[in-house]
This record gives sequence, structure tokens and C-alpha cells, in this order.
Amino acid sequence: MNKTGTILPLITDRNFRVLTILKLCGLLLLCISFFMAYRGAKIGFLVLLPIVFLLWNANYIIKEYSIIGNIYLLPDEIVVSHTIGSEMKYVLQDLRDIEVFIVGVKGELYGGKAFTTKTGVDNTIMFQYLGEKKEIRFLLEDQQVFQLSRILQLWQQNGIKFRLHNQSKESFI
Repeated sequence: MNKTGTILPLITDRNFRVLTILKLCGLLLLCISFFMAYRGAKIGFLVLLPIVFLLWNANYIIKEYSIIGNIYLLPDEIVVSHTIGSEMKYVLQDLRDIEVFIVGVKGELYGGKAFTTKTGVDNTIMFQYLGEKKEIRFLLEDQQVFQLSRILQLWQQNGIKFRLHNQSKESFI
């Protein structure tokens, strides 16, 4: 990382189908475990409850994405570099409708009395380039928060128009 930019890992889309199936199986097992507890088979309830917990937290057990390169966010451009060797440069002045979605930082606790943490993989940068909509997904870890915040501040100071949608507990801009 240089002084005026940040590097974020570029990731593939999440595998929502597998995770949804696992969560539905967890919900079904939870219903069965409560039925067993109601019928008097308390041991069945105690055996199924940890399995339900594992299925509901499958996104922490199963690696649901792959790192396929890096995103370099610079004061005047965005560079997307894939591990296969291809690289795309987008000059910020040529981009329209820039939106930055920060859903969470890896390891950040969900709000309230949650005991699970966010995976940091639901973050995206979306924009229009030559009439085509582009979406770049990235992993955000704790050590990258300051650099990302700094580059977003630089964009704002340089007159780059963008919308920030921050659902994280971290402060950006």
C-alpha cells in the first residue's frame, strides 16, 4: 500500500445457495429438536442443538469466497487487478453513480447481544463506466479500515461524487 491509496482483496461472489440450504436444514433440525424436547426426549434436543448452531453459522466454517486479485483505490483511479494477470483501470472522473457499500468488517460483532461476527465479504463498490454497470466485491479487514476511510476522504476533498452506504460500526468520512 502506498501513502495515498489502499489495497483491498478482490473476491468472488458468495455461494448463497449452499448457505441458504444449510440454514434451512438448521431450521428444520431446530423444529425437530423442540418437538423431541416437548415429547420428552431431552437427549435428542441436546444432541441436535449443537448441530443447529453449526448449520446456522456455516459461513464461518465453509469458505464461501475466493480471493481472485486486488483492488487498488487511489485518489484519481480504481485499479482492479486479477491474479490471472488482467488489469482494469478506471479513472474516477470517467465514472458515474459511484456507490460504496460497507456492510461489515471481518470480525466485527453484529449489533445487540450477538455472539457471532461479520465475515467482511459483503462490501462492494458499484459505478457506471461507459454506460455499463460495474460491481466490485471486496473483503474488508480491520487493518484496512483506516486506509479506506482516508481514501474516501480524499475522494470527497477532490470533488469526486459518490454515495457511501455504511452499515458497519466503523466510521468512514
